[in-house]
Amino acid sequence: MAYQVQKLSRFVAQNAALADLPFGIVKGLPITPRQALEMLRRNESVNEIIQAMATAGMDPPQEDWKLTEAYYESLLRLPGPKPKIYSLGQPEMTLEEALMHVRLRDEKGQELLKSYQGMLNEMARRMR
Repeated sequence: MAYQVQKLSRFVAQNAALADLPFGIVKGLPITPRQALEMLRRNESVNEIIQAMATAGMDPPQEDWKLTEAYYESLLRLPGPKPKIYSLGQPEMTLEEALMHVRLRDEKGQELLKSYQGMLNEMARRMR
């Protein structure tokens, strides 16, 4: 377990922008690297967290949808002005619209899912 704590500590320190993005499911809930690190330090859900770290970026599609939804919900909870989402050849989208498309799992939701999966893959690469 000490190795996982060290890996996550290094990841959080070197990747502040990714430290609060959901990367896996533990206890049925999306979890961020920062939350996973805190839980490991408390010796909580160790096996589930280690499994989530090992499979980061390789989750079943159902879990990726849950992680993507959790990501947009977390962005909406942040204080201050909300960013817009831009895509080539598409009109801008608010975070509320993005979350709606993810929940509907429509074409735009699929695009947002693919984008988040790319970010998950990058997080997984950096965690290894």
